[in-house]
Amino acid sequence: MKSIGTKILEAARAKNPNKDHPRIVMTDADFARLRENKDRGLTANIVKKILEQADSFLELPPRVYEIPDGIRLLSTSRAMQSRIQYCAFAYQVTGEEKYAARAVKEIEAAAAFPDWHPYHYLDVATLAVAFAFSYDWLYGYLTEETKALMRRAMIEFGMKTAMDDYTDNPARKRSYRWYQDKPGDNWKMVCNGALTLSVLAIFDDEDCDLYEPVLTHAFEDTFEAVRTFYDGQDGTYSEGVVYWEYATEYLAYYSKGLFTATGSDFGLTDWKGVSLSPYFILSLSSPDRVGFNFGDAGESSITCPLFSWCADRYNDPALYSVRRPDIAAGRINCDDVMFFRDVEEKPLAALPLAFGREGGDNATFRTDISSSALYAAIHFAKNHAYHGHNDMGTFVVNIGNKRFFVDLGPDNYNLKPYRDAYRYRAEGHNTVIFNPSPENDQCHKADCSIARFAAEGDSFAIADMSEAYTGQKVTRGMKMLRESGSVLLQDEIECEAADAIRWSAHTPASVIFRDQGKTAVLDIDGTKMCAILLTEGYFTVRAACADENSPVPGPAEYVDKLCPQATNSGVQKLVVNLTGKQKHTVAVWFYPLTAGREIPVEHPQLRPLSEW
Repeated sequence: MKSIGTKILEAARAKNPNKDHPRIVMTDADFARLRENKDRGLTANIVKKILEQADSFLELPPRVYEIPDGIRLLSTSRAMQSRIQYCAFAYQVTGEEKYAARAVKEIEAAAAFPDWHPYHYLDVATLAVAFAFSYDWLYGYLTEETKALMRRAMIEFGMKTAMDDYTDNPARKRSYRWYQDKPGDNWKMVCNGALTLSVLAIFDDEDCDLYEPVLTHAFEDTFEAVRTFYDGQDGTYSEGVVYWEYATEYLAYYSKGLFTATGSDFGLTDWKGVSLSPYFILSLSSPDRVGFNFGDAGESSITCPLFSWCADRYNDPALYSVRRPDIAAGRINCDDVMFFRDVEEKPLAALPLAFGREGGDNATFRTDISSSALYAAIHFAKNHAYHGHNDMGTFVVNIGNKRFFVDLGPDNYNLKPYRDAYRYRAEGHNTVIFNPSPENDQCHKADCSIARFAAEGDSFAIADMSEAYTGQKVTRGMKMLRESGSVLLQDEIECEAADAIRWSAHTPASVIFRDQGKTAVLDIDGTKMCAILLTEGYFTVRAACADENSPVPGPAEYVDKLCPQATNSGVQKLVVNLTGKQKHTVAVWFYPLTAGREIPVEHPQLRPLSEW
C-alpha cells in the first residue's frame, strides 16, 4: 500500500508536470486577482497595509541569530518570517525588485545561521514556512544560487532535524518531544504544516529521500491531532482561544497548500470539529468580540484572518463578515492576503443567547446580541489540558465592552516552577479555594465537564467540580435570569471539616461596598454593575497577587535572571471568606446598573442547584 507521503508527491507531480510556481497557498491566479483589484474595495486596504509594512523593512538590517531567553530563537524566527512574507507579497503586487531583494537579504541571513535551533522546534517551523512561501512566490526572481542555498537550508535545518524528532533520535537535545507527545498540542499543526510546505516547495527541483517520510509522518500525526483537538460536537478547541488561532493558522497553511499544490488535502480538514470551531470562538466572545481567555490566553479580539480561511474552506461566506471591520480599519496582516476574499457580503447568523452542552467544557450566556448586552462565560474542562491552568470554574462577565470580571491570562513561560505562579494557581482565577496554603489549591489532573445545561428560558450550566479538590465537594452553577437581565452564580460546598473557604473574582473596576459588605457596586468609566451576595458572609477586596501563604516561583531563567511574575496592576479581587461549617452555599447575583436602574431591593429566590 502506498504511503500518504507517496500519494501527496504523486498528486503534486500530476497536477503540475511543468514544475510551475507559485503553487503554495497562493497561485498565479490568486496574485493576478490581487493585482487586478489592488485599488478596489477592501483589497485596496490590504494592499496598502502590506506595502506600508514592507516599506518599513527596506532599510532595516537582517536579524541575527539570537536566543535572548536561553530557550527560544522564536522572536528572531517570527521577525524574519514577517519580513520575508511582506516583502514577497509586495514584490508580487508591484513587480518592484527592491522588495524581492530585501526578502533575499533576510533569507541569506537565515540560511547562514548555524542552525534553526531545533532544540525548540517552533523556531525551525517558523523559518521553514517562511522559506517555503518565499521560494515559491519569488521563484522567478531568485537566482539558481539562492534557490540552492534555500533548498539546502530547508533540507539540512528543517527536514533532517524533523526526522530526528519523528524517529525520536536520543542524540538530539530538545525542549519538548512534540511528535511523541499524545495527544499533544498546537506544535503538531505548526511543525508538521511548515515541514510539508517545505517539501511541496522544492521536491521537483532536487532529489531527496526525506520528502516521503517527512510528508507521511507529518500528515498522519496532524490528521489524528485535528480529530482530537477540535471537538466534533461543538467545535471546542481544547487549548483555548489564542492557541486556536495559532494552531488553525498553520492548519490553514497546511490544508490550502495541499489543495493548491496537489488538488486535495486528502481529508485532513474534512472534520466537523474544524468547521464548527469558528462558531465556538464567536460564541465564547463578548459583545465587542473579545475572547473568553481561560488558560494561557491573553484578553484580545478574536476577529483574526482564520475566519476567512474557514469561510472559503467550508463554503460559509458569512464568516468573511467577521474579518471585514478589521480590514476596513486597517488592522491587517499577511494572512489576509492569503485568505480574505472581498465577495458579496452575507450576514452572519445571530449568535445563540446560550452556548454550551452537557458534557461540554464551556458555557456562555448573553441577554441579547446587541453591542451593549450583558455577557457571562464559565469554564470547566481539564486543568491539565495543554496550556491549561488550575482554573476550574473560572468565569468572566461583561456589560458591552466593559469586562467587569476578568481572567488575568498567562504569565511568563520561563518561570520556574511556573505552576506556582499566581496566574496559574486557582487563587489567581475566579473560583473557590480551600485553606490558602503553598499546597496545590486545585488538583492539576481534574477533569470536570458540564453535567446539566439548559439553553431555553433562564439558561444555565452546572458542573460538579469536586475532582478539582481533595476531600471537598463543590458544585457550581451559572444562570442567566432573562426577565431581569442578570446573572446568578451559585456554589454548593461540602467540607470534611470546618475548612476556610475563599470565593474570589478579579475585577479592574472601582468598588464601593453597600449594605455592610453584602453589595459591591463596581464602576468602569461610568458603566456600573452590582454584585450582591445573597447568602452568608460579606465582600472584601484583596490585591490580585499571591496569598501570603502561597509559593512564589523564582526568577525566569533568562540570562539576566531578572524576570519576576506579573504584577497584575489595575486589578483587585472581590472576596468572600467563610469558615466554621461543613456545608455552605455561596450565591452572587450580578445585576447591571444600566439604563437608569438602581440597586434592586427584591432579590431572586434561591433554589438548590438540583432544582434548576
